Amino acid sequence: MDSQSNAEVGFTRVILVRHGQSTFNAEGRYQGRSDESVLTEKGYNSAYQTGVALQKIPIDAIYTSPLQRAIATTHQIIKGLSPSAKSLIKINTDPNLTEIDLPDWQGKTFEDVRQNFAVEYQCWQQRPHEFQINHQDSLSKAYYHNAATAIKPEFPVLNLYEQAKQFWQTILPRHLDKTILVVSHGGTNRALISSALNLPPARYHTIQQSNCGISILNFPANSLSAKLSALNLTSHLGEVLPKLKAGKQGLRLLLLPVDAIAPSQLLQLAEFLKPVSIDFSLTSELCTCQEITSHLLQYHSTTVQLQVSRHNFPLVWQQTIDSRRSLATNTLVTGLVIASSAIIKCIIGQILGLNASDFWRLQLNSGYLSVVHYPLKDSLPISQAINLSAP
Repeated sequence: MDSQSNAEVGFTRVILVRHGQSTFNAEGRYQGRSDESVLTEKGYNSAYQTGVALQKIPIDAIYTSPLQRAIATTHQIIKGLSPSAKSLIKINTDPNLTEIDLPDWQGKTFEDVRQNFAVEYQCWQQRPHEFQINHQDSLSKAYYHNAATAIKPEFPVLNLYEQAKQFWQTILPRHLDKTILVVSHGGTNRALISSALNLPPARYHTIQQSNCGISILNFPANSLSAKLSALNLTSHLGEVLPKLKAGKQGLRLLLLPVDAIAPSQLLQLAEFLKPVSIDFSLTSELCTCQEITSHLLQYHSTTVQLQVSRHNFPLVWQQTIDSRRSLATNTLVTGLVIASSAIIKCIIGQILGLNASDFWRLQLNSGYLSVVHYPLKDSLPISQAINLSAP
């Protein structure tokens, strides 16, 4: 990862990393604020590789969640950084980076929660901003004979968003024109990114954060609103594309803006995508897009290639999504979409739930891939990665 990539003058750059694989991750258990989960061997190795990937970026400060899986990840990342950086960087733990609070679920398997908390789980998946848990207030119980009257509803996702906003309000003024590394959790990182981009809590599940995935936000001076220049980069972990978190079914789209792309970059991308099964492509009728498509799909002779007018792209795009999604009920269909940055930015913005006036927050690089997964027909799409490049 280039030390100059994604950097802007007058901006505070924030590099967000989710902790490495933990024991609860490997066992398919909810973690929440439990501190029983520790890094696996894979988690340690991935964290070290993340440090290696960040070697060329000068990091001025590090903030981490106080939970041990995040702290251990931070120490491993530092081991992977350049030797000169290890003694200069102090680790700051911040309670505002703690994971979402799910007291009734933590330690339980995903399957257990799906079966035994069916109503709550459905709300969690489909309406996360309305998902609530009930805490009993011991002080209130002293005044009431009926314990039911002492139950206070809490909204974990909404609370997490407030927690994220508090972190930005506290930390950003300290690091003007600096680069900071933040090591936290999947849920917390989603709230941090969403609050910085003004995304609604209802879209909480539409941003993927893989173990040791790297995301980058650029905050203008004296602003709590950011631009997103990278989301969930995992190629440094040896992954071609981020692993699917919602099952290997549905529709996966590889979005490629191509306003300007060098032949060498095109060749690298073709090699990068060689092991990926691509079922169809959707390409703007611009001659440059067609030429780029033929180069990228040189190893994919069975891919169905579709071309469409720039003016009809939004309509054909939606029709293609609907038709291909219906075919992918029990399998995974992958499509490559090649168009201008403006079109790709509009597509990603709508998926994330951005207002049209906020599309400028997406800093898309021409020739860099973004990945979107539509897991099921009635589920919201998941943005798996933005600005993914060939190593």
